[in-house]
Amino acid sequence: MPLSQFTYPFPIDGKFQQIFKGARPAHWQDAATQKGFELIGRAKDRLHVVLGCTVCGAPTLKRISVVLGHNPECPHCIQARRAAAARTIGAELIGVDPKGNSHYGLFRFACGHTDRRQYHRIIDAAAGGHQASCSECIEDRYAEEAQCHDWKLIGPAVRKGLNYRNYQHACGHCQQVAVVNMRNGDLDCAGCGETWTSKPSEIYILAFTVPNLSVIKLGYSSNSTFRMRQVQRDPDQTHGSLLRKIDIETGHRAICIEKALHSHIRRNRPDLIVPPELFRDHIRTTSEIYHRHGKPYIEALLDAVESGWDPRDQCASLSIM
Repeated sequence: MPLSQFTYPFPIDGKFQQIFKGARPAHWQDAATQKGFELIGRAKDRLHVVLGCTVCGAPTLKRISVVLGHNPECPHCIQARRAAAARTIGAELIGVDPKGNSHYGLFRFACGHTDRRQYHRIIDAAAGGHQASCSECIEDRYAEEAQCHDWKLIGPAVRKGLNYRNYQHACGHCQQVAVVNMRNGDLDCAGCGETWTSKPSEIYILAFTVPNLSVIKLGYSSNSTFRMRQVQRDPDQTHGSLLRKIDIETGHRAICIEKALHSHIRRNRPDLIVPPELFRDHIRTTSEIYHRHGKPYIEALLDAVESGWDPRDQCASLSIM
């Protein structure tokens, strides 16, 4: 069956396709209809057909084997969804990826910059999963976050992942740091900084809500607020809050006191301990979670620590009602 010298009078996926003369079996038409298309004709060669999308009305070229054995999608509907997602976040889809990757598109953002982005990232951002902006603005934000902690953004990390950058400290030392750690100031300069064992720390009480249960977490960290965000799998569900923290001179002393406090609670108030199966799907920890009604007792322990009591000293007396 010959290929006609004539083309369809309308573009198909952006091109004018030659008509292929041939039969259009009824089961081809039925398969197209069941999958949301109208079989318009045949084109290009004996293996391809022209389909009209019943949603947007645009024609598209597909292999007949795809129509019969798979679930073809309309590329024009897909592109419309991508463009709509871009508009939702204040951006504009302006073209395909200049590098030829079908998973990427070229977008113009509200800042005026253009950048290539994965389509699924734009769609996720439109659904509220995360923020989306151009690479230039992202790097500017990383630089500002670094300046807040006396660091300077140098460039991408060489030997680590995409979530790391190379920074230079005020002392001149350069090191690769996770972006999220720089944002929260949760890092030490390996050139002049203190280690976690020597720098100041905190012992905290955090509050969370897991299904049908209010709980608290007793722990230590140099940044209690960051730790609160870090341990929640879904903050919208667990509603974490920092109830209290006390300052400890060093990280080493903080971890020693914290471990001794947990031992003290296990010995004297095991009824406060929440079984891990009740919270492990919601909080990123395997222990150190207590019932909310134990807050007065645990706060009394922290009061005692602030007054000079050392829970590691088994001989020291402590009276808590």
